[in-house]
Amino acid sequence: MPLPNKKQKAIFRYYSENGFNHSTEEIVQELEICHKTFFNRYGSKVNSIDIAWNYWQTVCLDKWSTLMEHCNHSVEELVMTLFSIEQARNADPHFYDYTRQSRKYLEQDSFFYKALHTILEKGKQCFHIHEHLNLDIYIAFLLNNIFLIDTEQDKKPEVLRYILIPALTERGMELYHELPTP
Repeated sequence: MPLPNKKQKAIFRYYSENGFNHSTEEIVQELEICHKTFFNRYGSKVNSIDIAWNYWQTVCLDKWSTLMEHCNHSVEELVMTLFSIEQARNADPHFYDYTRQSRKYLEQDSFFYKALHTILEKGKQCFHIHEHLNLDIYIAFLLNNIFLIDTEQDKKPEVLRYILIPALTERGMELYHELPTP
């Protein structure tokens, strides 16, 4: 039976505010529940982290969906998705760091992977993305560059252009250059 949203949100909020390096004792005290309730509700500390991370994915998806409503084409969607990943870093640093360290962003069921896959498929259909681009390899390349390489703020536009060049067609590059500089 799935865990009620309220209980998912409670463990998400705890980890979001406190990080993941706390004992079960500290967690149950903060949540004001007993150990038995914690283990009945979440199963284990590891499982509670998975529940919270999955909840965070839905939060990221909701924010991303709102951003996508205002995009005009797949190249803009791609850039805005990369922007939303950067926003996730600032909004929820504990979850971002956990995702980065565990490399969960590469899992095919992660929000990041699925969002990029959807956009790149759409871009192929619109001829903005090279039709023979291997999506699995490119998404891994793109996400590793986003999550593992810290870039100075003033160099981000150059890095973004560099990591998008392998995917974008000539028309895709034209659309990219029409976008306002981030």
